[in-house]
Amino acid sequence: MRAVVRRSFTNVMTSSPSELPRIWRRLAWLGIFAVAMGLLEAICVIYLRRLLPDLAAGAHVPPLERLRIEVIREACTIVMLVAVAWLGGVNWRSRVACFFYAFGIWDIIYYAGLRWLANWPGSWLEWDCLFLIPKPWYGPVLAPVLISAYFAAACVVLHVWEIRQTPLRLSTVIIGTQVLAGVMWYWSFVKDADRIRLSGYAGVSYSWTLFVLGVVVACAGLWLASPGGMRSCASSISEGQPS
Repeated sequence: MRAVVRRSFTNVMTSSPSELPRIWRRLAWLGIFAVAMGLLEAICVIYLRRLLPDLAAGAHVPPLERLRIEVIREACTIVMLVAVAWLGGVNWRSRVACFFYAFGIWDIIYYAGLRWLANWPGSWLEWDCLFLIPKPWYGPVLAPVLISAYFAAACVVLHVWEIRQTPLRLSTVIIGTQVLAGVMWYWSFVKDADRIRLSGYAGVSYSWTLFVLGVVVACAGLWLASPGGMRSCASSISEGQPS
């Protein structure tokens, strides 16, 4: 059955242009789901902040034992995104791409929804507790929004490569660069977590240096894995070899 599905996906990607709108329709519906989910998430957080005054905008997160339900909610959010990505894709590349595509749109719309419905954040540089798993993540709202924009854009590019019959090839370069970028971003969000939980955001500055380095590494890895990047590397290697 899996072999049939893989052959079906290959046929879609290599078929006539009349078949290609099916791929874009799949991404469109996935985007619609992510938008709706982002707005729903924003509404849930607005109610949560009203129920828990400690979670008012700008306040640091109270002890995690008071937020067990919130941790479960966040875990369920990830499970929902994984599930819809699994349904939206038909092989491992498309499913991974669909997950990060939906994640990116969901996260952007979440903050846009808070801005629209609760007039928060007042500035895109305002700090927030971004996530609670495995420990609280803190940073200015702009940082995760930009990372999510990269996720969504990169995954559209991956689908374009699939359509052009030049799919991304799994390599240590693409895996290593994306993991390294993720580690840099993660550390930029959690490095001051203990201090923030004790005394709030006063005197804490976000490491934009780590953020930018992560962006550079992620984009460089994506370019190296692209058809153009692979051709450039192959050309450079062949030119460097003695005749």
